[in-house]
Amino acid sequence: MSLKLRVYLFFILLLLASMLAGVGVLVSNARQSVQADVENTMQTAAHLITVSISGGSLNRELGINEHMNELVKSLSEMRSLHILMFDRQGLLFEGRPHSAPDVLPPEWFVKVLFPDVQPLSRRFGTGHMVIYAAPMQQISERWQDIRAILALGILIFIVVGIFIYWGVEWLLRPLLRLVDALSAFERGDYHLRLPRFSLREMDQLSQTFNRMGQALEQSSSENQRLATLVRQSGDAILSLDHAGYVTFCNARAEQLFADQTPVLMGESLGALSFTDNRQTIGGVLQNCQAVENLETGLTKANGEHIDLLMSTVPLISNDGCITGVICSLRDITELKQAESARNQLRETRLLTKHMDEVQEAERRHLARELHDELGQCLTAIKTDAVLIRNRSEKTDPKVFGSAKAIIDTASHIYDVVHNMITRLRPSPLDDLGLVPTLEECINSWQKRQPDIEFSLSVNGQLDQLSEKLNMTVFRVVQEAITNAVRHASASKISVQVSNNETAVQDRALEIVISDDGKGMEVQDFHSDVDFGLLGMRERAQSLGGEFRLDSALGAGVTIQINLPITADKMT
Repeated sequence: MSLKLRVYLFFILLLLASMLAGVGVLVSNARQSVQADVENTMQTAAHLITVSISGGSLNRELGINEHMNELVKSLSEMRSLHILMFDRQGLLFEGRPHSAPDVLPPEWFVKVLFPDVQPLSRRFGTGHMVIYAAPMQQISERWQDIRAILALGILIFIVVGIFIYWGVEWLLRPLLRLVDALSAFERGDYHLRLPRFSLREMDQLSQTFNRMGQALEQSSSENQRLATLVRQSGDAILSLDHAGYVTFCNARAEQLFADQTPVLMGESLGALSFTDNRQTIGGVLQNCQAVENLETGLTKANGEHIDLLMSTVPLISNDGCITGVICSLRDITELKQAESARNQLRETRLLTKHMDEVQEAERRHLARELHDELGQCLTAIKTDAVLIRNRSEKTDPKVFGSAKAIIDTASHIYDVVHNMITRLRPSPLDDLGLVPTLEECINSWQKRQPDIEFSLSVNGQLDQLSEKLNMTVFRVVQEAITNAVRHASASKISVQVSNNETAVQDRALEIVISDDGKGMEVQDFHSDVDFGLLGMRERAQSLGGEFRLDSALGAGVTIQINLPITADKMT
């Protein structure tokens, strides 16, 4: 049975009991009233008759006691009495009440209200009278009164019952809202809130409930986020009891240890086959200690080795007792491989840098040897050939022709050697500096490619750069122009070298080579053109610089290189 129905029935029964008690009081008062009324009526009637016949006597002759007979009948009808008048010979006359009342009350009501009154007998002279109570009229009147009151009470009962029903519903409405909200909480719907109520106590309950709901919603949301993070985490997360047995694990943990155990729950984590620091791990788990980034590893069934970082933190209950350990395992295999690759790349760049330095040294040595040895030999041959030509011009035409051919061949070989020396090691770079060398390079390309417009722009102080920077700038410009001439189909090639002394992070030297050629798709370097670009990038990065390539089909190519001025001090 619901609380609403119970409260409603309680008030209805209370009201019904009140009505029954009221009816009982009315019946009791009516009975007493009828009793007193009948006794008073009998006494009054007896008194009136006694007074009427005082000093006289009853006589059977007609007309003598007619007045008394009328009085007795009137009293009987008016007072609902049964009056008998006797003389010496017996019954003289009698007065009877009306045969029946207008409204006949039920028998039980008559039995309840019928008075317990003895007949009243009085003697006078030679006769006497007997008065009997006949209170049906009084009882009928009381029944009509009580029935009217009872009908009014029933009407009031119905109206009050309706108001009680509405009032109980109104009073219990906050409780019903509270029950609905609690049911929603039971289903996990914590966003439901109660409104403000007019009753102060219910309003306080509503506000307290809303604060509790808000706290539960925040806690549930936080728990869901944490659960989602744990489930979707790339790290293996496990909860262990104080003995080191797994009580909770996420999917990543099950995947990580799938080769060792089909069911990870209930297993001892310290007993699993870690490859490194097994004793340390066992001690940490046994003593519920905190550890961070402890390196270990696992070997899978296929022989693959997995590097792991273990971190643990004690699990503390609300009363401050340590109940277990939260353990996380992070797969750092790829990080290890990336670190190894970075180390190999650094070693490769160091080797490349050393090879470039050795190559430049060899080029310098070879250029010097070609200049000193082969150049002198060619000069001597050309000098001897000139002498022979001059002496045989008129005497021996054949020798003259041979000497002239030797001179031409020696000059050609000298030009070839000079070009080779310039390509190996431009002599102006050591003698005059970077700017004249670049100007000579641009002029040389302009002579060889008259259809292409070359331009050189130099900004800032470039005379105090180190030999390493000078050679890097020259090689980068030389390679960039070579690629543009061979592959770009460009009509303009511009070179800009700037020393920006206020540049950030000491990358003050900026080299920009651009053309208006057909452009290219910037992808991984794999073609012969890309190998040239790769060489430029490696040169820049070996000195701690940056390499940037901007290009698109039909939009030309722009190469930008930033080098630190302190590159000669870098190892």
